[in-house]
Amino acid sequence: MYEILIILHLSITDADREAVMRVAQPTQSISNRVFLAAADTSALTHLRSMHGVARVLTGVEPAVQQSNQLDDTEALFVEAWMSRLGQVKTRRGDNLDWDTPPMQPPDR
Repeated sequence: MYEILIILHLSITDADREAVMRVAQPTQSISNRVFLAAADTSALTHLRSMHGVARVLTGVEPAVQQSNQLDDTEALFVEAWMSRLGQVKTRRGDNLDWDTPPMQPPDR
C-alpha cells in the first residue's frame, strides 16, 4: 500500500468525487479536493485515469507544479507532504539507553 496525495480538478462533479473516494478513501484532507489516501498499485493506475482527477502523487515525483489552481492552504498542504517524504532524522543516541555514554541523565 502506498500513501498517496490526490488533487482533484476544480470542476469535478459530486458523483465523480464520490467515485474517487470509493477507490481511495481519504485518511486526511485539507479540502474537498486535496486529500491523502492509501492505495495499492492497481488502484493508482485506476485513479490516474478517473474523470476529475488532476494529480495522484506518490512522493517519488521530483516537484509539484502549482498549476492545479490550488489555494494557499492546499498548496501549503501539498508542499508540506512532499517535503516530509524521504527525510530521515539522525539523532545522537538513537536506539541507546538514556544513560549510555555520552548521553547524560536528565538530572545532570
